[in-house]
Amino acid sequence: MKKIAAPVPKDFARLLFFSLAICLGACQHNTKSMSFYYWRTTYAPDSTELQALKENKVHTLYVRYFDVDWPDTDAAPAPISPIRFTAAPRGFSIVPVVFFRNRVFEKLDFTASLALAEKVLALVRRINVPAGIRAREMQFDCDWSERSRDNYFRFIREYHALSGLPLSRTIRLHQIKYSERTGIPPVDHGILMFYNMGNIDAGTGSSIYERTMAHRYTPSLRTYPLMLDVALPIFSWGLQVRDGRVVQLLDKLNARQLDEDTNFSKLSLNRYTANHPCFKNGYYFKDNDTVKVEAPTADDLLDMADDVNRHSNQKIRDLIFFDLDSQNLIQYDKGLFKEVLDRAE
Repeated sequence: MKKIAAPVPKDFARLLFFSLAICLGACQHNTKSMSFYYWRTTYAPDSTELQALKENKVHTLYVRYFDVDWPDTDAAPAPISPIRFTAAPRGFSIVPVVFFRNRVFEKLDFTASLALAEKVLALVRRINVPAGIRAREMQFDCDWSERSRDNYFRFIREYHALSGLPLSRTIRLHQIKYSERTGIPPVDHGILMFYNMGNIDAGTGSSIYERTMAHRYTPSLRTYPLMLDVALPIFSWGLQVRDGRVVQLLDKLNARQLDEDTNFSKLSLNRYTANHPCFKNGYYFKDNDTVKVEAPTADDLLDMADDVNRHSNQKIRDLIFFDLDSQNLIQYDKGLFKEVLDRAE
């Protein structure tokens, strides 16, 4: 006689459903990863940087390989400052990143797009081979515009056809909000660069991160069709101010460097003044020049993760910090990066 299975009790079915949901949620949570950008011309991470990678279980580095620009005096675009690997990046999956000045694609004739793709691919391979790198992804970084969009997208398609690699590209908030004009790039996924959204000025705001400014754009994440990973800033810089006007951006300058320099006096939390004419990090300061130091705080980074979660239509898979540098790392508690990752649900 054929046995008939007893019906499953409703309470048990409900419990089974919630158990599966929790399991699936845990699986999705475990797929999150933390990565870093490496944005220097020589690959030689120091002990502080390597320790941070180990402590945070980082397996992927997005490494700047070279820039591409089109100087006014040149007849064609050219690579600038290719990276040198002085040490083999063992233990890490390397994603090559090439940065393009927007004017490259504003000036590029569409018939020259394939030649540029071939040139870029050849240089990437020349860098990879001696370093023992077998890249499984390629990334392009360009703040493209409506004027350069068609040439840029054509280049991406031609590079993909040549390389056969999955492609990603960086995307700014304004390119998401106004995607009907700037277009959706033909890549496998994008990297939302969640920084450089404020004004560079002598005021009280920050040009690296302004939450009120971000809120003008983040609702657009709900309808953006491309899968996005997220890059958050951990870098700092200074703005040299003279007579109320910014005269220079001081790259890789943080408050600790000025605190320890007797040539400068602290005026407020992030303001310093030059006590007399002097040099700092290769920059010249006149008497009474002021420096406004900009750097995201720990709370800023946590707010960024919260805001992306609130508005995005997808879960964050890879959280990438820009950029891996001991001078950036020492600004934060060691456990902060994991805390931010945990916020990125």
